[in-house]
Amino acid sequence: MKMGAGLKPSKRISERMFDATALGLFFVAYLCVFAIVRREVSLGHLIFSAMLNVLSLAMLVAVVRPIIRRWLIGATIVQQVVRHVGLAALFSFLWHWILLVLVGMRDGGSLTEFTVSAFFPNPALAWQLLQGVTIYALVASLTFLRAQPDVEAILNTGGAPWPEVSTDAETSLKRYFIRRGEDIQPIDIADIISIIGADDYAEVNTTEGSHLVRNTLAKFETSLDPDQFLRVHRSRIVNIHKIDRAESVGDGRMILHMEGGIPIKTSRAGAKLLRNRVL
Repeated sequence: MKMGAGLKPSKRISERMFDATALGLFFVAYLCVFAIVRREVSLGHLIFSAMLNVLSLAMLVAVVRPIIRRWLIGATIVQQVVRHVGLAALFSFLWHWILLVLVGMRDGGSLTEFTVSAFFPNPALAWQLLQGVTIYALVASLTFLRAQPDVEAILNTGGAPWPEVSTDAETSLKRYFIRRGEDIQPIDIADIISIIGADDYAEVNTTEGSHLVRNTLAKFETSLDPDQFLRVHRSRIVNIHKIDRAESVGDGRMILHMEGGIPIKTSRAGAKLLRNRVL
């Protein structure tokens, strides 16, 4: 199976073009909504109001998107949920606050002397905050989609991104690349702590964080150094050099306490393989 299926970066719309298109659509949408609900207002006033909404939105997206890339992509599920909730609330309130300031400047006709007031009475305020959370969810989803890790092995130049290699230690894969957004990040095989498989995907936990790889656990097993990596469960591979402590839990199974605090439960067969390896 080839990995990295989908659009190559050269065929993707550039991020700037994507942002410009999205903001243009938001502007048109706001202008249409304002024209429907505020018919008594002049067209110039409606255009300016739509521009304020889009400008404040663009400012926040420019700040939030790098935060999502840096602190959420690759984090654990629990960390992602907690951080998304906090960021969504902050995004929504900040967007409302920036709009208040910009509208105050518009109505006051000055950049330094203006009055700020809650221009959205309840329940319109609740709708504005809900709108902020919804747009944050859209921004976060698109950021994750564009940053979806796309594994490319350094040994491959034009064929399958994850090459078939011998299981001999001297020829095993030593390094590969993942794509995060527009960036290519190298990953050293020695930094891998564990790999957890699920169908055609695998979650790779490293000393620098976690990322999702479109690759089967079986293919990982044939590509990695067998002296360093061991399949201790049908869905788990561990780096035996990253095991801090192994704990017997009865019935022939073990829990491996990995570097970074990641616990990995073995099968009976996996525990036997590990004992044979280290004893």
